Amino acid sequence: MMTEEEYMDVVALARQGWTITEIAAAVGHHPATVSHWLRNGGPPARREVEPALLVIDERWADRITEILKANPNLLGTSVDRLLRAEGFEASYPTLIRHLREARGVRRHVQTVSVPIETTPGEESQFDWSDCCAWGRAWGLGELYCFGAILCWSRHRHWWFAPSLDRGHTFEGLVRFFEDAGGVAGIGRTDRMGALGVTRAGRFHFGREALAFASAHGFALKACATRDAKRKALVESGVRELKENFGLEVLRKHQFMAN
Repeated sequence: MMTEEEYMDVVALARQGWTITEIAAAVGHHPATVSHWLRNGGPPARREVEPALLVIDERWADRITEILKANPNLLGTSVDRLLRAEGFEASYPTLIRHLREARGVRRHVQTVSVPIETTPGEESQFDWSDCCAWGRAWGLGELYCFGAILCWSRHRHWWFAPSLDRGHTFEGLVRFFEDAGGVAGIGRTDRMGALGVTRAGRFHFGREALAFASAHGFALKACATRDAKRKALVESGVRELKENFGLEVLRKHQFMAN
């Protein structure tokens, strides 16, 4: 949430003729938030929270310790859902403060970065994730997850398959196109062995992959070596899938088995 000090900065920048988009980038908030605050003349009144909801008592602290012991990297939102199902009523910010005190900051966050911006329909990203550990736990055998995302709208699509070969990659893409209701101009992925080979340091898509892309009206692009950040959108989605959805399903499966 924007602070009163940030709002004063917003007002000052607006008076200097900055656009909403420029102001949002400078203060680190969404343009819609900046526009809303300017339109309404300031931030909403500070919410009053019961003191009891600002403290994690001994019961919930022990339960959180138990959850983190089973999975130290579980997302805060996942911990919150687990606790809410058991009657937890404290606020989400209170939980996050406790989690940070209990395990520290979950990931190092870069303070300086240059975002890669795309226009609507310009680019999508796709990749495979190895979920064989889940497959064995669930009695399904080999299991992989095909993930794809539209870069501008962040529309995501997941599909599980028994193999990550070329045929299943093509099927995953078609399923994604049908789910998204269209095809982005560029389909970006890593140097996927099912789609091509690397020669002299450069990745070359195979004939079948190029024919598939041509038939569906998009261009295939491969990330450069050691440039996983270029497809960070699908990478972050895969990470969330594994650390959130997958572990919760696995936990429920183990609970039912016992």
